[in-house]
Amino acid sequence: MRLFSYFLILTMSVWLIACETIPVDSSEASSLQSLKSAFIDQRFGMFICYNIMSYGANWGEANYPIDGFNPRELDAQQWANAAISANMKFGLLTAKHHEGFCLWDSKYTEYDVAGTPYRKDIVRQFVDAFRSHGLGVGLYFSIWDSTHEIDRGQITPEKLTIVKGQISELLTQYGQIDYFVIDGWFWRMGHREDVQYQEIRDLIKSLQPHCLITEHTHIQAPYHADIPYFEGPFGAFPQEGNTMASALGHCSIQGNGWFWGERTPTGMKRNDGVDSILTKLRACEERYCNFMLNCMPNRQGLLDTIYLDLLADIGQKWSPNENRLPLPDQGPAIGKSVPILDARASSGHADFLIESAKIGGKNYYDWEAEPGFPQNIVLDLGVEHQAVDLLTIVHKHRCKPFPEQALPDGNILRVIVSVSSDGLHFEEIAQERWTAPSSFRAVSFEATRQRFLKIEILDAVCGQAIINDLEVGLAG
Repeated sequence: MRLFSYFLILTMSVWLIACETIPVDSSEASSLQSLKSAFIDQRFGMFICYNIMSYGANWGEANYPIDGFNPRELDAQQWANAAISANMKFGLLTAKHHEGFCLWDSKYTEYDVAGTPYRKDIVRQFVDAFRSHGLGVGLYFSIWDSTHEIDRGQITPEKLTIVKGQISELLTQYGQIDYFVIDGWFWRMGHREDVQYQEIRDLIKSLQPHCLITEHTHIQAPYHADIPYFEGPFGAFPQEGNTMASALGHCSIQGNGWFWGERTPTGMKRNDGVDSILTKLRACEERYCNFMLNCMPNRQGLLDTIYLDLLADIGQKWSPNENRLPLPDQGPAIGKSVPILDARASSGHADFLIESAKIGGKNYYDWEAEPGFPQNIVLDLGVEHQAVDLLTIVHKHRCKPFPEQALPDGNILRVIVSVSSDGLHFEEIAQERWTAPSSFRAVSFEATRQRFLKIEILDAVCGQAIINDLEVGLAG
């Protein structure tokens, strides 16, 4: 289907997409705990990185020619059979990467498979093939889109309509989607201004209430995501003893980044291979982190022999550890996030508490208090809210230098939380103590009318409080 005019995009509703309808009844939605448990029980999946970068585009390159996209031998059944040979239980396909090329026929662009000599819907082929073998299905979608100039500081109502419309297409035309992965968002443009987090989460959950969400925040905590993500090539890996339901992407074979390149057919990375993969897979399994192995279809749409042999070898040597205990209780998680209008602190740069920002593509800004206690933080939610009963504190994270990881420095050990309607008179509603470092803290309290939330920090690791991000909202 060809590109609609901007006028038509503005006047049409994203809800009028001709689609394979998914019944939505929130009362029937599984609990988040049970959804996470079912996902983590899958343990091992195929991360299928296939898009225009497979044909030579550079990372984030706009308007790369698509007339050469014609994978005449594409066989999603081959991908599924290869996944089964490795004892994988699900697949994740890059439906749209940062370059903006769509592997389905989108109403919102001509930069898609329908505009190529191939013309066929690859998302449909993927979901049908994997489901036919009893495998779970997930879709990856980048909000940053260089071709359509969907980027920080460039978001217009028309562009937001494209984002929401394409997400709606993916979540209404292909049946149940178990896992939806978003990239090119938090680290590229943030969640507060250009494309607001809760607006996108509400859309996804309204269309697919059983779908788990991952956002590539590079934060190893359930901040604005159901399933936190570890970026394997950046050295991110769940720590020993981790019980946080999570996922990790790993790339063993050389290519054009995560995508197929000329070196791929013989390009096993140094010090990688079956033994290395098995070591990581078993460690992730023990730590309740699904291991997703990157598999790059070639320009004919097939997995090269190097992948077929690798996956079959893994399947001969690995099977799920049936003695692993069930996923521990994940505790409360914010389902409805409330934006923080402003923050004040007794010391440090309070602005860094609201939403961390990348420093030149490297580390995040952290709020670092002066040494000593108490330290006070007051959050202004802008208006009074009744439906706020959970605070998430995200601790210090490092993105660069390698490895990417959560750090124990400054982890909060004791807090008192109070609320107020006027910012002057506060009522204490919760106290919490912790003993061990963790990538995040969750503080639950009874929902009460409030506009201001006060966090009094009474102790932290190394005598200095350090916080990467804060989130408040309603558990669900």
